[in-house]
Amino acid sequence: MEALVVDEMLNEVEPGEDGELVMTGPQLTRGYWHDAERTAAAFVRVPGRRGIYYRTGDRARRPVGEAPLVYLGRLDHQIKVQGHRVELGEVEAALREAAGVDLAVALGWPISQTGAGGVVGFIGDTPLQVAAVRDKLKKRLPPYAVPREIHVLSDFPLNPNGKVDRTVLFKRLEGSA
Repeated sequence: MEALVVDEMLNEVEPGEDGELVMTGPQLTRGYWHDAERTAAAFVRVPGRRGIYYRTGDRARRPVGEAPLVYLGRLDHQIKVQGHRVELGEVEAALREAAGVDLAVALGWPISQTGAGGVVGFIGDTPLQVAAVRDKLKKRLPPYAVPREIHVLSDFPLNPNGKVDRTVLFKRLEGSA
């Protein structure tokens, strides 16, 4: 298996830079079953390389020297707030740590043409006050990434696969707007 970290134009990034993880090797499939459009988007040629690579949708940092590849999160959980890129997975990790909970979700809200107006967080029950959680987040995150609102939930809505149903959380936000 060969893994590369590439930019938006599929050119390999410099060591230490972030980009999308693409992979190839003998285990690579030929594409998605009866889905030429999805296959064309995900199975690509990298300039200067032979063969087809699969776009994983994962953000990674290209190693420097013998350092390991660093996984940074999913590209589809990255939003823009006030012109800044915000990795929602990083906000969620900060929320979990600040609140002392096992589960936290961050969403970009309200949605705009250029990204999102800000970040809203959802956390499980915590003995801490929301204001104390926000104070901790202000020390760890840049101001544009600190959730404007934090909702405490006794139970998170789950989809049929047992994952947090973000669509339901978005609908809750739409209902409160």
